[in-house]
Amino acid sequence: MTNEPWVEGPGADAETFVRRNLRRNYVAHAIDGGLYIGALAFVSATTVLPTMVQNLGGPDWLITLVPVLLSVGFLGMPIFTAHYIDRMSRYKRMLITTGVFQRAPYLIAGLVILYVATTNATIALAALALAPLVSGAVCGLSQTGWQQLLARTIPENRRSSVFALRYAIACVIGIGAGAAVKAILSAYPGATGYGLLHLCTAAGLVISLGIFSTIREPVIPPPAAHKPRTLGENLRAVPDLLRSEPGLARYLVAGAFMNGIFILIPFLAIRAQQSLGRSESYLGDLVMAQMAGAILGNLLAGFLGDRFGGKLVMILSQVVFAAMAAWSVLAASDAEFRAIFVLFGFSFFAFQVGASTLNIELCPLRHRSTYLAIISLLNMPTMVAATVVSALVWHSGDRFAWIAGLAIACVLVSLAILAGVREPRTAAVRPTGEL
Repeated sequence: MTNEPWVEGPGADAETFVRRNLRRNYVAHAIDGGLYIGALAFVSATTVLPTMVQNLGGPDWLITLVPVLLSVGFLGMPIFTAHYIDRMSRYKRMLITTGVFQRAPYLIAGLVILYVATTNATIALAALALAPLVSGAVCGLSQTGWQQLLARTIPENRRSSVFALRYAIACVIGIGAGAAVKAILSAYPGATGYGLLHLCTAAGLVISLGIFSTIREPVIPPPAAHKPRTLGENLRAVPDLLRSEPGLARYLVAGAFMNGIFILIPFLAIRAQQSLGRSESYLGDLVMAQMAGAILGNLLAGFLGDRFGGKLVMILSQVVFAAMAAWSVLAASDAEFRAIFVLFGFSFFAFQVGASTLNIELCPLRHRSTYLAIISLLNMPTMVAATVVSALVWHSGDRFAWIAGLAIACVLVSLAILAGVREPRTAAVRPTGEL
């Protein structure tokens, strides 16, 4: 296979290649991710989708599940391809291929909802739920390859800021998406508006793939020093890999408890809408407030993460989320709920920056794809469990205070455990490149 003109061969100086292409790759990673995440704001899993499901007559269990469907899809899949990705020397071609199939479900869902919902709401609900699930599953097949590509093209002292910039761009787009949600659902309430919002998402995702294709990838031999593993061998090796990295095992437990936020998230926007007696177009206002807070969270997380690592950022986000959840129980005015969604956006996105940074830096280079896949896989059961708990508590009566209390308890336990995890960036960051 012939290398692309800008890709150097295995014998080239990879560090020089990374430094020379840092500006281009940094900008491409940031804009690609910003467009991708920002496009999803049109059908925000934490704000818009739960209300869509409720208004289409979906059951409580589906309302609680939709915020995690995308994550469930990709968290469970990396373990099946990690053994193969561990021995790859290039990732970009694979990522472009899977990227096409990753984006198609939103286009299909938009068309199905537009043309079928009025005659068969069940099919529309299925399309709405399957779009993030299938997209996430396809993404998961190559997710650790993307993480490897980012680690190879962005030095460690730039990773938190590139994650933060991705999310900040997404949030700027998300503010526009919030205005679009409000306008579209005001003009086309119900299924027609839901279909149009899915098509807006599909368009943004396609543009993001075009930006991603401009990344320049170095060719570096894979780090594994022994014969390649099969899927079965890789799965059997998981316990030994975890025992060899006790700090990572503790981090996984902290992440499991942090998934308790999904006990609260599905009903946060529903709570605001119902408490104030607002129409579904009010979701647009909440999305804009959430994205405004997320911009602030990303900027601070990028600054702190580049200098001190991801752990400090994660701890800050946990404290803010716990405070926001407690306030949400008492809130009764529009100004309060807007402020709550600002704090929600701040904490949620700051946590993503911190976790994305720490995930890569905690994992040893050898078998990094497998370690990243383990993190993804072990996150999935607790994320699903949180939605089950949320559905059971909510279905037993509108017990929002109980839901918020359980979420706060989980976050505080996670915070206590995370405090004992060693920050991997203990040495001074090497000056591997300047923008």
